[in-house]
Amino acid sequence: MQVSITGRHVELTEPLKAYVHDKLGHLKHAFDHVVDVHVVLSVEKHRQRCEVDISAKGVHIHAKHETDDMYASIDGVIDKLNRQLKRYRAKLHRHQNKGRKTSMRLKYKTLDVAHTQAEELPETYVPNTLVEESVEVEVMSLDDAVMRLELSEKDNVLLFTNEETGKLNALTRKPDGSLSWIEPEVN
Repeated sequence: MQVSITGRHVELTEPLKAYVHDKLGHLKHAFDHVVDVHVVLSVEKHRQRCEVDISAKGVHIHAKHETDDMYASIDGVIDKLNRQLKRYRAKLHRHQNKGRKTSMRLKYKTLDVAHTQAEELPETYVPNTLVEESVEVEVMSLDDAVMRLELSEKDNVLLFTNEETGKLNALTRKPDGSLSWIEPEVN
């Protein structure tokens, strides 16, 4: 991480520079893709301002804070940057997970009751597996799943991983055209 510090109407002492470097080192915990940081410390009458510009991979973040004390201004701007970087990291994480797919093997078993001659099936009767298919289960929101099932004319069931809970959910189309959402219960 490249850090440059500029002072406007303020003397950049070694303790002040060390304090800025120490505080900026904590940003690495919030977001580890920080490339370039430019800090401007300025004093106007009784206002002491700290402005920080951060360039990271694909993002530019700016924050400023103003108080009566330069060290408090630095602390305030670092708090703002931490919040912004955490929000950006969460947004980045959501977008990375949105298209992620997990493969799941599903078995469809069908009873061939119409072709059996007996009135009742014996207790030992085990149905044959007629269809076995591998289905890709995508991570998506409930709204996206509803839209996908409504647009699909041939599918009546859509399995998806809910992006909010991270759990497998199912959306089914009933014979009357309404949709039913199946979500595992959290204990």
